[in-house]
Amino acid sequence: MQSASVSPGCGLLPTYHLLAERETKFIYSSTAAQFDAHLTAVAALGRSASELAVSFDDGHASQYRYAFPLLEKHGPKAIFFCVADWVDRRSDAMSSAQLRELLACGHRVQSHGLTHCMLTRCSEQQLSEELSGSRRELEQRLGTAIDAISIPFGRWDRRVLRACAAAGYRQVYISEPAPLPRQVDGMKVWGRFMVRRSTKAAEIEGAMLATAADFRLQRAAEQGKRMVRALVGEETYHAIWGWMRSRRALEEAGSFYERQAEPR
Repeated sequence: MQSASVSPGCGLLPTYHLLAERETKFIYSSTAAQFDAHLTAVAALGRSASELAVSFDDGHASQYRYAFPLLEKHGPKAIFFCVADWVDRRSDAMSSAQLRELLACGHRVQSHGLTHCMLTRCSEQQLSEELSGSRRELEQRLGTAIDAISIPFGRWDRRVLRACAAAGYRQVYISEPAPLPRQVDGMKVWGRFMVRRSTKAAEIEGAMLATAADFRLQRAAEQGKRMVRALVGEETYHAIWGWMRSRRALEEAGSFYERQAEPR
């Protein structure tokens, strides 16, 4: 197997979910035109064509359709975190053939869990299968080493990190803005910048050049949300979150996210 170890460099790694030809109401979506402008900003930073520049969560088919051609046009490389159980099983997810094509072009493919469930709510056995099962499935299908994982929904704790290490992962990518990686329970934890439908090219540039001080407010907001979840519980938090989200916005995102909670 070829090695697929990842190391993004300084600043935050911009992270995308759904891409579309036209604007949607889905908060974690970007149009192809927006992504094109974002990559132009990335190129202006002087990054080499072989350097990791952006990441994608979920493995949505739109990433192959819209993002892949633009990545090839501009040159920078991406890391695609895929839900292993959706590969070759869902029409709105990338196939193993498409993922192998990405790998052949110098991009990276890593894990986003086995079924995209919330890891903090898993039993010990479920957690082990989500982590080990995802590595096993992706390595068998793609013939590449899987040693990094993006945490589904952005929900993690020390127990999850220890389980990631036990399952053979070396690096964990989270949804919180933390420009410098930190070692937690033997795992290298990378923060990222979650791209939304309103994100401008200048924000992408700022995220990639960010220092810890630049994201102090955003980190405080993330910590605040974690405190709220701890107080009210995950079930209540997600019930409130689901009530606040527009059903129409979920439908705009397509069937891929209709039954998903917060797509992180």
